[in-house]
Amino acid sequence: MEKYYQAIADFHKKYKMKGTNNEDMTFRLNLLIEELGELAQAVTKGKLRKEVIEENIDLLNLVIGNFVSLGAGLDEIDKAFWEKHEKIMNRKKKKLKSGKYRVSEFRK
Repeated sequence: MEKYYQAIADFHKKYKMKGTNNEDMTFRLNLLIEELGELAQAVTKGKLRKEVIEENIDLLNLVIGNFVSLGAGLDEIDKAFWEKHEKIMNRKKKKLKSGKYRVSEFRK
């Protein structure tokens, strides 16, 4: 994670994103939505595995960029990851009406 984080931090620095709309979370959310749409197209249109991986990398780069934009350091990200991981590891798996399974926080 450290190498990925540093690579994206270097990208932000190279293109002078600090204090610009490029670090605005609403702007970044729109980028994530756009990239998620591209991933959806790659999956639903049966694109090659390589293309599906590339679309996931675009999302990963944006998510890491969100952390950089927020000024979240690696220790903070690591702590938040493991706290969330513990929560999801304690969830129940539920069979949906469709017959498929999902592991989520189910609310009544």
